[in-house]
Amino acid sequence: MKLAFIGVGRMGSRMAARLVEAGHEVRVFDLNSEAVSALVKVGAVAAQSPAGAAEGANFALLSLPSPKTLVDAVTGASGVLKTISAGTTIIDFSTVDPATAKAMALECAKKDVSFIDSPVSGGVGGAASGNLVLMIGGEDSVIENARPVLEVLASRIVKCGSIGAGQLTKLSHNLLTAINTVALGEVLSVSVKAGADLKVLCDVFSAGLAGSKMLDYLPRTLFTEERPANFAIDLMHKDISLCLQEFASYSMPLGQLVLQTYNAARLKGLGGKDSTSVNELYEQLLDLRLSLPAA
Repeated sequence: MKLAFIGVGRMGSRMAARLVEAGHEVRVFDLNSEAVSALVKVGAVAAQSPAGAAEGANFALLSLPSPKTLVDAVTGASGVLKTISAGTTIIDFSTVDPATAKAMALECAKKDVSFIDSPVSGGVGGAASGNLVLMIGGEDSVIENARPVLEVLASRIVKCGSIGAGQLTKLSHNLLTAINTVALGEVLSVSVKAGADLKVLCDVFSAGLAGSKMLDYLPRTLFTEERPANFAIDLMHKDISLCLQEFASYSMPLGQLVLQTYNAARLKGLGGKDSTSVNELYEQLLDLRLSLPAA
């Protein structure tokens, strides 16, 4: 099939590469010309705009960092809707708010174009290996029609409900992830400062009710020497903010506290580091570094 892929950052580039490898003709656009060039080297075709990428495409796929960039890419002067054919589908892998997803679906419907929101979980590793989890909002028939494309990218496809339900699920997921991250950082940091052994703590926590996927993830991120930036603090901050805006009518004390913790990390200049590095705040306060020996 002919596919357009708009937004080829850390996640989108790996997803687009998988689609090229699967034999699809993939035209890519991103403001980062180096990211586009890297994909051209593996068989993608460069486009000069979202509209240029989408012309003649069977599906237009988007992986963008914010609601504004999504709206511009879909409805802007050089957006996808300027050229995409009636009867085709736009699949949005970005993490935005449900209202933006619903608004984009309405704009698409005016052009007889289908839209599904499909934010992802699984990180860059999942994007590269095709083992993402997709949280999808949209009509069953549209999702089924898109399944041959989606299955190249994901090992699990979850229908969450109507348009916007995928975004609501993803925002809830990321808020809970952020809460878990900060809770682990606080408890582990003060325990180590008090004299506990980090490896022993992790072994015991993992075996008990304190165990979690986030705890299992930290030895590959925060506890390493390199601390790879798989998902930046700035992006997690954006998702927490969107989620708390969505839940603004409810009492969310933990969520608000975690948002302020991420605010503090960004003020300390940590915004480009991995979201787990929010816990460098505790390290600085306690004058320690959480690390485990390389396996």
